[in-house]
Amino acid sequence: MIRWFTSPYRVLTIAVVSVVLTMLALLVVIGRQGISERTIAASLLVLTFMVFEIGGILFTGRTMLNWPIEDRASHMKWERSFVILPTLLTVLGLVLLADLLRAAGDAFLAQLGTATYLFGAVLVVSTETKFIDNGEWNYPQVVTYVVLALLAQAASGVALLQTGLVPAWAGWATVIWNLGYLLIVLIVRPREVYYPAIHFVAPLLIGLALFAGGWI
Repeated sequence: MIRWFTSPYRVLTIAVVSVVLTMLALLVVIGRQGISERTIAASLLVLTFMVFEIGGILFTGRTMLNWPIEDRASHMKWERSFVILPTLLTVLGLVLLADLLRAAGDAFLAQLGTATYLFGAVLVVSTETKFIDNGEWNYPQVVTYVVLALLAQAASGVALLQTGLVPAWAGWATVIWNLGYLLIVLIVRPREVYYPAIHFVAPLLIGLALFAGGWI
């Protein structure tokens, strides 16, 4: 069992298969609910977490499981690319979500949150890209992204609560998750704030809630 989970090929195969199965499941749901702004937004938001799973496994294998990596440069490109990609998917999902929320009665919170997240995404993608190219890490930019991303998603959570676009639990979970983590990192670990997976949990929950609402 231990060898199974420390094998890079087996673990990555599981991750890739899970992403493929998720995409197939999303296609089935879209087929039943129809192609709409809601279903596309939900699909993008769900995929953010699933796609990041590959990058998270590559990172864990490199830093914690001590995988034997022959081509470290190539490994790093794949690893960081699967951090950048879900960040971009989140931007697209939040843009569509903001439009849905505006139609549902939100005045400005979702649009403000999306613009804020977009600005933060530009910073972190720039940092990740430079890190791939030359190994330089701009930590101030990363910290700025973390704060902006958490506040942006919290704002979207408040907009969800105000409009009732999805069940209230999704809005509350989004607000509590993001503001709670922000308070924790500022108080407990102010020098270690960048854990990318944190930023893809709320989008996953929102995406699932959007799909659930489509059945009602």
